[in-house]
Amino acid sequence: MTPVPDFRELTHALYRALSAAPGERDWAAVRRVYHPEARLVRTGLNPDGTRFATVMNLDAYVENVEALLKNVHFTEAEIGHEAEVFGNVARVTSLYAFTWVSPTNRREGRGVNYLTLIFEGGRWQVMSIVWDSERPGNTLPELGKR
Repeated sequence: MTPVPDFRELTHALYRALSAAPGERDWAAVRRVYHPEARLVRTGLNPDGTRFATVMNLDAYVENVEALLKNVHFTEAEIGHEAEVFGNVARVTSLYAFTWVSPTNRREGRGVNYLTLIFEGGRWQVMSIVWDSERPGNTLPELGKR
């Protein structure tokens, strides 16, 4: 059996690129990790409690994050990691903790990123990522116990 590659550098690169003061995010680093046709999906709950999913390509994601974090110092760090590989496809579960600091508000939380990677052009690239945040009734999964 082929050993599973350590995808932590890839996930850490994603978190490093987002963990910055407003206007200082390294989008070039993000683009190096994603496949050009990647899809990014933010999920969660609307204020009225209904579920949502926002599906974006990479350009739309950059625009969305820049708008959401315009006046926010945001940091995100991996707190758990699990990966599985089959041929040229990998599935990564990355648990994270975040801090959101605006001029008037500070929030902390945790969430999960589910990444699908493909091996193409001699390297692993993120083909899709879907995430959600922890909240009452939606706690982080226990890795290795599924």
